[in-house]
Amino acid sequence: MKLLLENWNKFLNEASTGFDLAKSIAYTAFVLDDSSHQKLAQMAPDGWKVYAHHMTMIPPTEQKQRLPPSQFFEGCIKVVGIARNEMVIAVKVDLSEMAVYNKIVGVPHITIATNAGGKPTMSNEFSDEDFEPIEPIEVCGKVEEVPR
Repeated sequence: MKLLLENWNKFLNEASTGFDLAKSIAYTAFVLDDSSHQKLAQMAPDGWKVYAHHMTMIPPTEQKQRLPPSQFFEGCIKVVGIARNEMVIAVKVDLSEMAVYNKIVGVPHITIATNAGGKPTMSNEFSDEDFEPIEPIEVCGKVEEVPR
């Protein structure tokens, strides 16, 4: 009976990370709390559209399966660099000390703001060399599945 229950629990956990439920999820991200959002929003120039909302972990193009339950956490991460051009500003996130599932291509980052004509996805084009080091900033939040 114990073996049956263990296997049943394992099945339920695997089912909860399944493909069917993932269809209702737009993306999975570390979503900032209000205080952290405000901290980063201050970096946006006047007149730019502010985002400073999340660090994408699984983008919409890769959202075919859900994260394992162990990857959902609440806590803080460290911002260590900033990149900007005439269309978008983003900050680099240091995940080197964390075992965080990340399916994005490129540098883990948070889009701060866009100028007129800019799109948040333009921040994905920044390379590691584009980010200038800054004094580390701690931002807090939690991993969430953002619905479609």
